[in-house]
Amino acid sequence: MFALIDCNNFYASCERVFQPHLNEKPIVILSNNDGCVIARSNEAKALGIPMGAPAFKFKEVFQKNKVEIFSSNFTLYGDMSNRVMSIISRFVPDVEVYSVDEAFLRFNGFTEDEADKKCKEIISTVWKWTGIPVSIGLAPTKSLAKIANRIAKKSPDITKGFYSINNNKKRLEALGKISTGDIWGIGLQNEKKLSNINVKSGIDFINLPDQWVKKNMSVLGLRLKEDLKGHSCIGLDEENPDKKSIATTRSFKEVIKKYWELEERVVTYASICSQKLRRQNSNCKAIIVFIRTSSHLPGNEQYYNSSLINLPNPTNSAITIAKYSNIGLRRI
Repeated sequence: MFALIDCNNFYASCERVFQPHLNEKPIVILSNNDGCVIARSNEAKALGIPMGAPAFKFKEVFQKNKVEIFSSNFTLYGDMSNRVMSIISRFVPDVEVYSVDEAFLRFNGFTEDEADKKCKEIISTVWKWTGIPVSIGLAPTKSLAKIANRIAKKSPDITKGFYSINNNKKRLEALGKISTGDIWGIGLQNEKKLSNINVKSGIDFINLPDQWVKKNMSVLGLRLKEDLKGHSCIGLDEENPDKKSIATTRSFKEVIKKYWELEERVVTYASICSQKLRRQNSNCKAIIVFIRTSSHLPGNEQYYNSSLINLPNPTNSAITIAKYSNIGLRRI
């Protein structure tokens, strides 16, 4: 069984840890230049404040609804992430840190009841030790665990932060309700291809012929299809303990046009790299930050650049690595 653990409204939750009087009050986190909203509490979402909203346009909304406003503090968020991930590792040895607020777990050798119990213990312990609320989805595969986590987060009063897709009926029901664009692993371009042939839901997708999926979405799409059918084809991203270099890279679902969006992701990936370093008892002496445009968008000007930063001292500190990674991004 696989589980996906996700910290709820992570940046807002981190701010609440140190200011508990803000619980149940609307909170927004702004980019470093205080230009755009990059995170919101549930209360702020309920006010209709969208992600990426320019702060000056919503000034009246903020004042009228007494919205608490914070500048982003990626150093704090990276430190809180490390605390959460360290707690998770106490319960399960197989952990893949996927982002600053997400991690996949693999429950090898556990019965279903034992895995359920562990997940609920993790939710309780992370909350007790850090003050960060988390949700967990449990399922036979990684892609289904992602969907289970989505259900756990959307109905907290019913699920109490935990949902398990532990039978075929639940799997089919979940796939029938989720749109292809919300399935982990189906990017914007593949979503458009699927929409063109009237494939709208997860059920529609898994019923496609293998030949079409392989031809139009490559072997990765075929693996995803099997994973959604309950056949585990996507394992944990496990690191070789003898690695001499470590990388964390991602392709984005949509074109990124805002600097703060890139900055947020670079800090996240720097934090993940630091966790991989500590896992194998290593330090790093240099960091390379690189960005590039998608070669799958014909007609657009292509761009690639990178920056090498030599560190003053070898380190595996998330705070230090994130700091110098941001310096590299600013150079680019």
